[in-house]
Amino acid sequence: TLLASSAASDVYKRQVFRIMEIEKFISYLFLTFILAIACFNVIGSLSMLILDKREDVETLRNLGADDRLIARIFLFEGRLISLFGALSGIILGLLFCYIQQRFGIISLGGGSGGFIVDAYPVSVHATDVILIFVTVITVGFLSVWYPVHYLTKRLLKR
Repeated sequence: TLLASSAASDVYKRQVFRIMEIEKFISYLFLTFILAIACFNVIGSLSMLILDKREDVETLRNLGADDRLIARIFLFEGRLISLFGALSGIILGLLFCYIQQRFGIISLGGGSGGFIVDAYPVSVHATDVILIFVTVITVGFLSVWYPVHYLTKRLLKR
């Protein structure tokens, strides 16, 4: 009976671990969707910047810049926005995780002692941080590409 109890415990642990992995993946999908919606803000800001800089674009053209160089300038600026957002988000997220691990600012059950742990447990893994960074950079770069190419071809023509 002890062996059967140990086997049932192992099955239970594997199922709980699998549920936690699925929860982590679903959270990743939700946050990626929120990131995609937030990218509309970047698209709008970059579009307004391109429209606002029409006169500066004309000055660059008069100095000899072609449309490809102008598009690269706006792409570079949009990528810098995405890179800065990704780095600042990861730094703030890691700081929040450290504070949670150290001080337990988010408690479980109001601190009444009804759970094994008092604070919500946090575990930071390098693979998760890298995945988040790559996702933010990829979504950010893709969201920058469309408005730059569309607006530089359509709205900034001579």
